[in-house]
Amino acid sequence: MGENGVVLLPGAGLLARVVPRGAQGSDPRREIDIAVWLASRQVPVVHPARPEPIIVGQYVVTLWEYLVDSRPADLVTLAKCLRRLHAVAMPAGLLPCLSPFDRFEERLQRGACLDTEDRRFLCQLRDQLSTRWATAEFTLGESVLHGDAHMENLLVAAGGREAFVDLETVCIGPPEWDLTLTALYYECGWFPDKDYADFVQTYGFDVRLSPSWSELRLARMLRMTLWLAQSAGNDVQRQRQMRHRIDTLRDGTAPTGWTGY
Repeated sequence: MGENGVVLLPGAGLLARVVPRGAQGSDPRREIDIAVWLASRQVPVVHPARPEPIIVGQYVVTLWEYLVDSRPADLVTLAKCLRRLHAVAMPAGLLPCLSPFDRFEERLQRGACLDTEDRRFLCQLRDQLSTRWATAEFTLGESVLHGDAHMENLLVAAGGREAFVDLETVCIGPPEWDLTLTALYYECGWFPDKDYADFVQTYGFDVRLSPSWSELRLARMLRMTLWLAQSAGNDVQRQRQMRHRIDTLRDGTAPTGWTGY
């Protein structure tokens, strides 16, 4: 679990997304509204099964359709669907602007395995990067973003239907933000050369050639490290990978040796 839990309700054929009430950066009702709006613009998305969240004690639950026998999309499908998403006309008032460092303090606080020096280093890195981000140049303008665009957040069902999931990060910002995860995962060695080349050709832009690539890349690595820190808990393997990520951010060799967890 990261920021939320996802529970299959097999009797109803639904998925329940569960978040704590008042969780920073979480707005379950807006996520439902975004799904409905994107579907109306012919963007492939998962559909909410209920138009309102349900309050259960200290938690907020939203219900979603369950795509049976679905699988993560390949990179060509991801690039194709991102082009469709990024081409949608931006709505007025529905979506927030991209905040690359949102939830930083919350995730830092939840990283029980981080020592004092780790926290100091990560805060200094965030502050330095925030200054650089303020003057970063983006080639592709602004568009509607998924915000966390990777293959597991675009599902392909058995019948071939495609659907973006995890819509809580949808926002307005530079399309480069959505392209950076795939490029960074490629740098980590998680994709073959041909797969990444096909992704770039299908989308029509290689984010690594962007003048803001250094800032995009580092911001994503910082988020990936903090996400892992908050979920490491008593998991020795995750703690080892977290330590490696921080060490390589310090010595400038990141993302060499980064694994999924």
